Amino acid sequence: MKTGFAAFLKKEWTELARSGRLLILLVMFLLFGIMNPAIAKLTPWLMEQMAEQLAEAGLSVSAVAVDAKTSWAQFYKNIPMAVLLFAVLFGGCLSNECERKTLIPLLSRGLSRRSVIGAKALLISLVWTGGYWLCFGVTFAYNAFFWGSEGAAGAFVPALFPWLFGLWLISMLFLFSAFARTGTAVLAGLAVLLICCFTAGMLPDAARWLPTKLLSVQALAAGQEETAEFVRASISAAVSGGLGYFVALLGFERRLL
Repeated sequence: MKTGFAAFLKKEWTELARSGRLLILLVMFLLFGIMNPAIAKLTPWLMEQMAEQLAEAGLSVSAVAVDAKTSWAQFYKNIPMAVLLFAVLFGGCLSNECERKTLIPLLSRGLSRRSVIGAKALLISLVWTGGYWLCFGVTFAYNAFFWGSEGAAGAFVPALFPWLFGLWLISMLFLFSAFARTGTAVLAGLAVLLICCFTAGMLPDAARWLPTKLLSVQALAAGQEETAEFVRASISAAVSGGLGYFVALLGFERRLL
């Protein structure tokens, strides 16, 4: 079983690299990492260029001051988009193989269905972790270059929560993949789940427990909120994510291919 798991994991990694998705993800996370300090640095220049036009319209523009906190605020605004693009790229990771029946020869040779789920989940989680922290590291490095050590001390803890949200979303992806027939159906299920979470998040008491709370770290990064406010959402994400994988394993074991 261990040999089968390792062999399937190697196969998944090779396909990820050969398909070009790994390169796309690398470029995507690099661009997101560069974009955050770039937008912050260019904002005063853009406002200066627009000042004359705005003045003609009767609007006055005051000087805009930017710093590392501005860049980190941009980082947390952009991360939800990176998460969604990541989910789109991997939405059909299991359903498409079931639809094409490419897993049948491997399963008939003794590969367990648990190894399929486990290897895919491990690889995608590692890719998400590597890509996310690459994006964080690029933003951190540029912030240090432009603004020195300002804001560096409190940058790491807030970044943990969007990363955890990404891991939770991956578990939900596999939960839907174990039952859905197509990648489109998986993405539709994720979309409905997120809409329900964001809708329920309008209620303050419910928002504290929802995994989507983990994306709302801008106030925490700005020092306007305490880390304790995210503990319940982190526990909820960990528990529901673990249950999601468990149900995915059970569902895929009983699925007809």
